[in-house]
Amino acid sequence: MRLRDRLHDLVLLCLCLGMGWWLWEGVAAIDDPEYIIGPAAYYLVNTAKETGAVNVVAAILFDYRGIDTLGEATVIYTTVCGVAMLFSKSRYKKSSAGLSFIARRGISFVVPFLFMYGSAIILMGHLSPGGGFQGGAVFATITILFCIVFGSSFEASRISPKTKETIESLGGLLFVFIGGVGLLAGAGFLANTAAGFPRGQVGNFLSAGTIPLLNVAVGMKVGAGLSTIFYSMVKVLDLEFNEQLTEVMDNDKN
Repeated sequence: MRLRDRLHDLVLLCLCLGMGWWLWEGVAAIDDPEYIIGPAAYYLVNTAKETGAVNVVAAILFDYRGIDTLGEATVIYTTVCGVAMLFSKSRYKKSSAGLSFIARRGISFVVPFLFMYGSAIILMGHLSPGGGFQGGAVFATITILFCIVFGSSFEASRISPKTKETIESLGGLLFVFIGGVGLLAGAGFLANTAAGFPRGQVGNFLSAGTIPLLNVAVGMKVGAGLSTIFYSMVKVLDLEFNEQLTEVMDNDKN
């Protein structure tokens, strides 16, 4: 049995070493011109001068493949609508218990930094790694932390579900409006510099045409959408917990 275990460990070790070597070869080849061919080579060479964005991934998502990104945003919107409709008739008793005093004080100190971090990810998405999807997820995490640490009643009283739905809808409308400007300019839906949007100086904050605005729109949709999904699901969890707690208390009285 021991020999079998040793052979098993040896095989796993060889697989890990082989995978590590394969990944290292891939990372080491990133700067090698021989391995950069096809569309990747075109994007790396032409992104800055065509879009004004330093972040090549953001340029692909919001310029070269902007319609695909609109489809992804539509998927998020459809998911939010489906989850909200699924739990729309659930009775909801808000919980105000939350966590301990230490946890509340700790999260109060952390949240402002999380807010600045999420804002920087969205607003600087055309210059550095990040963008609307990542920043929106950070903002959704903030609302979820409020709900967990302070209780759902605290979070719902500050940011109502209707407000989240409004923010998400405004994000989608902003995305489509920017795309419509390209159509009005005769350059195609979601056109960037071709529609007359200023490219700016590459590397500056005010650059990359529509890409920063589209990052903001997607950040609004993702942040409000994920937060709405969590809120819709926690209604059912809170209801089940309250019913179980009531049942236990009734049994104790009997």
